[in-house]
Amino acid sequence: MSNQPVNYATPTTAIRVFCGFNRPDLNEPQFFAQLGQTFMPGTPYMLQPLGLAAYLPGVVSNPPAGLPHEFALICYPSPAAWRHANSETLRGRVYNQTHGGVYASPPSGASFPILLDELPPTAVDPFFLFSTDIDWQSGFTHVLIGLKKDETQTGNQFRTALRAALAGTATQLKQAGSDQVVAMARDDFAIIWFHSNRAEFPDPIDPVRVLLDNPQSLLHERVICQDEPPTVAINRTQAFNFIFVREPRFFLQ
Repeated sequence: MSNQPVNYATPTTAIRVFCGFNRPDLNEPQFFAQLGQTFMPGTPYMLQPLGLAAYLPGVVSNPPAGLPHEFALICYPSPAAWRHANSETLRGRVYNQTHGGVYASPPSGASFPILLDELPPTAVDPFFLFSTDIDWQSGFTHVLIGLKKDETQTGNQFRTALRAALAGTATQLKQAGSDQVVAMARDDFAIIWFHSNRAEFPDPIDPVRVLLDNPQSLLHERVICQDEPPTVAINRTQAFNFIFVREPRFFLQ
């Protein structure tokens, strides 16, 4: 039997990149209470037995019109593991039903990202920068979120500019310690996650910042799940990284 430790690094193609808009009948305190007391801790509670690898949610308080109230990376060992958990288990189906209690759908939704080098020019899919598998529970994850600054840009022009800005800084980001970048860009906003080995926000990202109107940058705070995941008090713009024990059988090669 091998004594090698289990590798919990997961393919970026197996991440669900999510943005959430609250239901119109929920004001912000109600929405944040639902997220912090039930939905956020409920995600690792329900999905950890099904192979969940990492969960990094965040919220924006009093977002301007068009910006999502919540965003998240939900990481799995593989797309097949997500499909099995999502549709082939009772626990997964029950979890999916809970979304309707807090989110308006559409426009809320999630999808898998595509490597930037393989992304069609006019694609609206989320994308990632490096062909690197990482463990999102380790290291540091920062997120940058904001509306586009130039309202005269079409959605396609905005996404093209964002892709070019990230591609142009890829070498410098890697030299500064970033080993993965994931981005979601809709017509009017962008969310970009930076994973690195440093607690400081990665530089240089000025070419990205200048595309956004007063973007907010956050460090995902660690939430330690010793037993069942704890509730979190949400009363401001913040982001979390739930740290929980993974099921090794989903990560054995």
